[in-house]
Amino acid sequence: MKLSILCTSATKGSQSLKELAKKLTETLGYRVWRTTKPNPKRHQIKYGHSVDKLTQYKWFQEQGLSALEFTTDSDIVDGWLCDGQTVFGRKYLNSSCGKGIVVLEKHGESIPELPVYTKYKKKKREFRVHVFKDQVIAVTEKKRKKDFDGQHDTKIRNLSNGYIFCQGFSNEPAGLRELALSASRVSPSDFRGVDIGYNEKNNDLFVIEVNSAPGIQGSNLDKYTGAITNDIQS
Repeated sequence: MKLSILCTSATKGSQSLKELAKKLTETLGYRVWRTTKPNPKRHQIKYGHSVDKLTQYKWFQEQGLSALEFTTDSDIVDGWLCDGQTVFGRKYLNSSCGKGIVVLEKHGESIPELPVYTKYKKKKREFRVHVFKDQVIAVTEKKRKKDFDGQHDTKIRNLSNGYIFCQGFSNEPAGLRELALSASRVSPSDFRGVDIGYNEKNNDLFVIEVNSAPGIQGSNLDKYTGAITNDIQS
């Protein structure tokens, strides 16, 4: 049975997905298609079948996983701000790279009506764990580019704030992969990028979110290709 990638209309044009399909085509010796239509005559793997962030937060809580504290109640947000906490409000429940995040820090200011809020947790390090089905493919750490001269912001670690994913780091926290695998099960996608924060002082790992269409570049492309090939041949 030949392989195809079952994606969504929003992710079919992903550059990562195009590169993966090309690499799989070269490896398997036949054209691996990207499609939005299920086909029982094909071995299909799912990419980009997302779960909104509020559903994720609720699921993490139900499973007893260490994750961000959340609420949909602005009165609770007001209490957090009164206690001196920083709060992230999200304009969009399906977004990535920090898009639509509203940072709330001052008690007494008007709280915008948003679909969900999370209490910020301090972290010295942040990781992305790549998972294919029930297997960890790669672990990367978000690090700030040395030549970045923009504003220093450690709360939102994305490309626009000068952060990139790096491999080859040392001192991987114990339990990181196990937490990532547990959290990844929130999504029906076979590809998941699990973002996890680490408060080194308190030895506290916590889930930030699970991405169902993680970017696949560099050596990760080979790692995913190898895992997929092994999966369809087993």
